[in-house]
Amino acid sequence: MPQLTLESLSGWIEAEMPAIETTLRDLVHINTYTQSPERVEQGMLYLERLVKHLGFTSERINQKHRLIHSGNHKGPRVMLISHMDTVHAPELDFDHYTPHGDGFVSGAGVGDIKGGLVMGLWAMKAISQMLTDFDLCMVVSADEEQGSPSLCDWLAEPTAHQANYGIGLEPGFPQGPLTPTVNLGVVYQRRGYSAIDFTVQGVSAHSGHPHLGLNAIEALARRIVELHKLNDWEHHIAVNVGLVSGGTSPNTVPGSATANVSFRTMTHEGANQTMQQILDILERPHLIQGELQDRCSYTITTHLPPMEDRAENWKLVNIVLDEAIRLRQPVVAIVRGGGSDVNHFSASGIPCICGMGAPSEDIHTLQEKIYLPVLFERINLLTATVYRLLTEHP
Repeated sequence: MPQLTLESLSGWIEAEMPAIETTLRDLVHINTYTQSPERVEQGMLYLERLVKHLGFTSERINQKHRLIHSGNHKGPRVMLISHMDTVHAPELDFDHYTPHGDGFVSGAGVGDIKGGLVMGLWAMKAISQMLTDFDLCMVVSADEEQGSPSLCDWLAEPTAHQANYGIGLEPGFPQGPLTPTVNLGVVYQRRGYSAIDFTVQGVSAHSGHPHLGLNAIEALARRIVELHKLNDWEHHIAVNVGLVSGGTSPNTVPGSATANVSFRTMTHEGANQTMQQILDILERPHLIQGELQDRCSYTITTHLPPMEDRAENWKLVNIVLDEAIRLRQPVVAIVRGGGSDVNHFSASGIPCICGMGAPSEDIHTLQEKIYLPVLFERINLLTATVYRLLTEHP
């Protein structure tokens, strides 16, 4: 019979601290650069061995991702959402787990997201000692830093993941400098992000006879002006052309020019509307000379739907805030601009939150660090949140 309770959880976590830190150190020492699938797979193989040792099972999703199972599949399913890949290339020589003697620890991916990944595993271990009948899983993406292109459809399909709730283990972002007492956020809403590469074709000619050609750079520039008119901060719509290339020489009418446009929105309606407006602008000819007119081709390279502010999400947020008060942890509900796999998961209509991972600062930089004592405390908060979802589900 289960022995662990919410009241005894703090003491249990204290006894587990050495094993938790050892696992975190091991993961940081495995470089899992997102552009190196072989390195990411090394991290996944380590995870498989660890999961087996903890008494859980794992399965591959779409060949390279992992789904970790615990429990006996009875009751509601809570899905923890994490990833293995990180942004730090091996040549940066940052693959060192470095304690700084004051509770702070630095290293590649220590905050985004290996600290959160370890938190999720120990929450699963705790729940397995608290409940007999439960269904708790964790999905671990191999390419989240690229938008999880080979997992996004699975995340967005309820019949695939079969979850009732989702909890993202992205960093618990401090609302100010990372200190032992700073407020950490629980994320109830994230902006969506999409990016489109496009190429405008004109007609090359000598610059001394521009009327014989069709300037692709001009045609592209006219599109840029129209694209930037779509910015609407009142409705949280941001559109930007950030990369442009074209032409072969100063004395040539350029026949081709390329660019990338990206946009961010807070709602699915805004995302759909903005996407259609952008495609209309790209597809419509903007430069016509006689029988000549420009044309445009494009590829949608990224589409991360927004994690909308929904009433269903607030059930999870309120549980987190209630438990944070009980545990005397400073936590506030926040909105984040950056996306995560929870954006895809949210598109399935399942209640979810994000930002329940490690207390982190300066992620994606060579100063990335966490505050380890609060990481241990947040395992308690994460476990308590999962416990209540598993036991209070209608």
